[in-house]
Amino acid sequence: MDMVEKEKTRETLHIPLLRRKWQILTFQILSTISLLIVMIRMNILYGSCTEEFILLAEGSAYWCPAYEHTRGLVWLSNTHDPLIPNFLLGIGQSGLSSFSGPLLLCILCTVSWSYILTKGEKLQNDIKKGAGIILALWVFIPFLFTWISSMAFNGPEWPLKHFGALFSPMGFFLELVFLGVVFAPILAGLMGIWGLSRRLITWAMGYFLLVIGIHAILTFEEISGAFDLGLLALPSQIGKSSMFGGLISPLGFDLLLISILLLIFLESGLAAITHLEYAMSLPEGSKNDIEYIKQFNNVVNSNLIHLVVIISLTSFTTMLALQFDDLLVSFVGIMQGSQWSGQVQESLELQMTYGKVISASLFMLVVAGMRYIIPWQRIFGYIEMNINNLRS
Repeated sequence: MDMVEKEKTRETLHIPLLRRKWQILTFQILSTISLLIVMIRMNILYGSCTEEFILLAEGSAYWCPAYEHTRGLVWLSNTHDPLIPNFLLGIGQSGLSSFSGPLLLCILCTVSWSYILTKGEKLQNDIKKGAGIILALWVFIPFLFTWISSMAFNGPEWPLKHFGALFSPMGFFLELVFLGVVFAPILAGLMGIWGLSRRLITWAMGYFLLVIGIHAILTFEEISGAFDLGLLALPSQIGKSSMFGGLISPLGFDLLLISILLLIFLESGLAAITHLEYAMSLPEGSKNDIEYIKQFNNVVNSNLIHLVVIISLTSFTTMLALQFDDLLVSFVGIMQGSQWSGQVQESLELQMTYGKVISASLFMLVVAGMRYIIPWQRIFGYIEMNINNLRS
């Protein structure tokens, strides 16, 4: 009996031990995997230029502001040799292999950053000072060298014509900019997940939403007609529902998948931070208390179950919302038995994206009104009670 008690007391709510707890690691791994899949799916949907724009360009000397990094780096390499090796930039590679080098850089930066955070502010300040000194030397030494060597051969002169040497690091920063188009939110997300930073996770989430919004604006027909940046617009029609028994179209599924992955990334990443912050706020004596440990485990396990259940329900209800117009028209057709419902269901307006948005809005109004008829709280409470009974 004493051995059992000793085994129980080994589990504490101290942060170093909690960070190795399987539930916390599950949240962090889920968030990381969803972040990486979002990067790949967004590259497929938003990373292409139009064929007309490519044909107007000569060879590989073109770039459009798509969610793709190698095109801009290839365009930049036509003017100067990259300072970062090509295998780390993804140049000359295709498919998923083009992500391997930049992802390796992001992982190394995340590991280094997490390690530095554990070593106190002194090391952080020393690294900042060292980076500033190296950057200053990189900027001014080439300028001073060219100016002094020119005066050695040509006599005294003003340094104005040598100011171009001050911009010698500019190529390196441009390489980082083109990498950052795709990998800035990945780096921020990884640092936020494993460095326990809410700000970086929300910044990465906001960046993805900003990319989607800017792409939608720049590919809007009126704007793309005024100035063409070469971005490939998504189809204006949502397409025929052919997946999951006619519940959603392939394009709708791609967009829904990105949305769900973003939710998983945000919710699971913040969940790990929230639980660790709760454990950190407890009094020191409570962190070894068995009752507090049981309560913490129950809360974390419930959060995992809720994450799976809520994401599944959200996915299903979103599919229903996108298909709500067809459901209504089919219901009216069954009730009336006329050809009108079939003609309306095949109309172009319902197949357009704005038609699906109107349909989803109607679905939200219907579901919001159903709360006055169906006791949702009692139903969900009954489901949760049965889940808890199964767990126990």
